Amino acid sequence: MSDLATIDLLGYWLGIFLTFCILSFLYKDNPFYKFAEHLFIGISIGYLVIQQYYDVLRPKVVEEIAGADRWYWNLALIPLVLVTLMFVKLISRKLSWTGRYPIAFVVALFAGIQINGAAQADLGEQIVRSMDDPDADKVDLNTAGAKEMAGLPGFTPAVADAVVAHRAERPLTSLDELEQLPALDPAERAELAEMRGPLVGLDARASVSSGDNNWFGILSNLLLLFGMLAALIYFYFSAEQKGVLGKVGRFGVWVLMVGFGASFGLTVMGRLALAIGRIQYLQGDAVPRELQDQVSGPLVSLVSIAIIVAGIAGWEMWLRARRRRAAAPPPG
Repeated sequence: MSDLATIDLLGYWLGIFLTFCILSFLYKDNPFYKFAEHLFIGISIGYLVIQQYYDVLRPKVVEEIAGADRWYWNLALIPLVLVTLMFVKLISRKLSWTGRYPIAFVVALFAGIQINGAAQADLGEQIVRSMDDPDADKVDLNTAGAKEMAGLPGFTPAVADAVVAHRAERPLTSLDELEQLPALDPAERAELAEMRGPLVGLDARASVSSGDNNWFGILSNLLLLFGMLAALIYFYFSAEQKGVLGKVGRFGVWVLMVGFGASFGLTVMGRLALAIGRIQYLQGDAVPRELQDQVSGPLVSLVSIAIIVAGIAGWEMWLRARRRRAAAPPPG
């Protein structure tokens, strides 16, 4: 494999240095952090402006008006006028109130889209889901399609295709036959064996005959329905929360806490995944293994830390010297 281009190598080194510049904020606010922060904001805004021009303004305004026979009848002038009104405040404070109209239009349009989307995706879907039959059947491996089987534990699209090809010759008689399919490799067989389980594993969700009940799925559906009703009852303020109503509402509080905790845990895991990815970048794992010696991630990390530590130390010495000069009494 050929060596990394000089510009790519410098890009990796700069990325490592800027990473430690951001992390230096853990000590205190300093010029290295400010430099990385301003650089990130400036590049982001510059990229966004160029992207908006080529993706929005140019095709939907400039080209629409330039290509029209009667440009003064073109509807593209309406957003152009609204955009112009947003910049009036830079020219005249007296007419700055005109910028409220495009802002109000954007906010109202976005709010309408978001409310409709949330109502359909969250509220509507929750209502439809709560009205479903709580019964849950196991997936019949002898009749289900490959797409339906792909959602089972241990089933990849390749495993699902292997099951479909096998049952074309003869149907499955037990789940133990899955691990003996000739089309599977050892890793897929090991994955299927690991995912077996009568409660929440493959055995609980799949079968070789139709009509078998997924009891854990039924319990999950009932718990989901009762949890939703209990959470709604907790917010029912027209009656005092006591007796049976109070106990159900109390259970609704636990449901809400579990939901908030799961959401917070998912957010934390996402941030940890970003941190792990950044650590791998600092180690040089962002490039193929045979090119990692060129990046020298650990060495560049140590050099970056040394530069930042020395720079912050010099900056603080300069600040202390300036304070002493400011506090010193004037001569004479």
